[in-house]
Amino acid sequence: MMPSSSPLWRHPILHWGWLLLAVRRRLALRVVTLSFVASLLALLQPWLSKVLVDDGALTGDLKVLATAAGLMLLAPLLGLAVESITRFDYLELSSHVLFGLRERVFEHLQTLSPVYYSRVGFGDLISRFDGDLAEVQRFLVDGPLALFNGLFSLLAVVILMGFLSLPMTLLVLLAMLPLPLLHGFHKRAAVEGSAREARRQSTHLSNFFLDSLRAVKLIQSANGEEARMTALRERHGDYYQALKAAQQTGFSLAAGQRVAGLAGTALVFGGGGYLLSKGQITMGVLIAFVGYSARVAGPVHTLMGVLAGWQRLRVSLERLSEVLDAELPRQTDKVSARLPVVLQGEIALDEVSFAYEQGKPVLHKASLHIPAGSKVLLIGPSGGGKSTLADLLLGHLQPDHGNIFIDGVAIDQVSVAELRRRVALVDQEPAFFPGTVADNLRFVQPQAKDAELFDILQSVGLEAAEVHLQTPVGGVGTALSRGQRLRLALARAILQNPSILVLDETTSAVDPEMECQLLALVHRRFSGRTCVFITHHVRSTQDWDLIYRLHHGEFEVISGAVATHVG
Repeated sequence: MMPSSSPLWRHPILHWGWLLLAVRRRLALRVVTLSFVASLLALLQPWLSKVLVDDGALTGDLKVLATAAGLMLLAPLLGLAVESITRFDYLELSSHVLFGLRERVFEHLQTLSPVYYSRVGFGDLISRFDGDLAEVQRFLVDGPLALFNGLFSLLAVVILMGFLSLPMTLLVLLAMLPLPLLHGFHKRAAVEGSAREARRQSTHLSNFFLDSLRAVKLIQSANGEEARMTALRERHGDYYQALKAAQQTGFSLAAGQRVAGLAGTALVFGGGGYLLSKGQITMGVLIAFVGYSARVAGPVHTLMGVLAGWQRLRVSLERLSEVLDAELPRQTDKVSARLPVVLQGEIALDEVSFAYEQGKPVLHKASLHIPAGSKVLLIGPSGGGKSTLADLLLGHLQPDHGNIFIDGVAIDQVSVAELRRRVALVDQEPAFFPGTVADNLRFVQPQAKDAELFDILQSVGLEAAEVHLQTPVGGVGTALSRGQRLRLALARAILQNPSILVLDETTSAVDPEMECQLLALVHRRFSGRTCVFITHHVRSTQDWDLIYRLHHGEFEVISGAVATHVG
């Protein structure tokens, strides 16, 4: 992605954001234009108050008095109308940017290896995906808008004040600008530090919630509710301290600006009163300048807000970089081959080595040959690297050394999408999405008809009386029994119509009878196709064409009977 030494404005997230804004540049220009119009209408108020006092009330000109009073009422109403239009335009623009950024990051997340998700907490990812991207969106949309509007308002108010009185203009600028600007720059590091700590504690809290909800059955079984509540209170305390520090920093920044603004207003009153006593300005001009001094403070506060937003943005971009810089499992620029249209399903590993940690190989110069259409049993101890083979075959991982071939084609030369269309995986905890049985089956074949889905459910032994197409599944399939979930996962694999089926510990948590039924089903429905059954123990009496043992990172052919527990 982006080297750490690259300028912040070249960050890929910001690049994507600018592109999204460019797509809606007409809408963005309209939002900016309407904001300028609203600012001008607001700036008319002090000027109209000067006209009302000097040219109407003090001269007794009722026509000028009535006109000025009417315009003072009309201008806010027009401003309200402009604001209502701007709000909906802003909502459309900001939503477009936020949703576009989320889609790009989500697209990237879907390319990462499952190994990455085993190391990173989901609460952490959600915090970055939601909170940090929202911070980027706010800066991309609100930042330029606030900056342009603040500078425009400041320039406009200076010009209007200059027409009224140059000495008073200089007095207002000297009284209202230097102190808030200096104070804002002084607080930059504190704003960034407090934002980073608050984001970190928020991430810890999100991780805690997700981890606890996933383990709620264990918590209940161990009577651990009070222990988790105690841990939650501790995390709440840490988060509160971080929020408190961020609030103190924000209050200090706002209070300093407010004090500087009050001091400036006092100087404007004092200096203006002196000039009024000398006859150098009129009462209407003094009243107008009191209003304009507040209008000067507004843009200054806005610019300081943009500066604080920039500091918070730095934190969010650093956190998002950790996600974007995660190593991809496959290099798409290597794609140069295709699998045969009619895939036989022969698998070969040629001296494949792989390690999750340097110096601790899971596979070491491992070679393996699985003939096309064979039923192969792969056994070995838990944690010995059997599941690594499944991840390598599906392209989730790449070998450190050696090659993997399917029908003689090196799979690192094949697109991941094509590979995964031809190879299907069913593990012991198959994933399901919230929805119905039909929804989950159609995830791999959207065009499948109800009749086809019904036939497949019947073929895997799911009776309509127990499980039908509209049966709710739930996020992890909790509405179904374990046996039903495994059968549904096999039904989904059948619908995918792969040339190679990998069963990774699929029956390790079911009883021997259920294991025999599921393996008989696989042998029947995938007859003539390559099937690899990975397990650390086997209780089935099914006939296998080949039996391999994974031992010390190498595959060994086993002949004769297989023990109930291996390794």
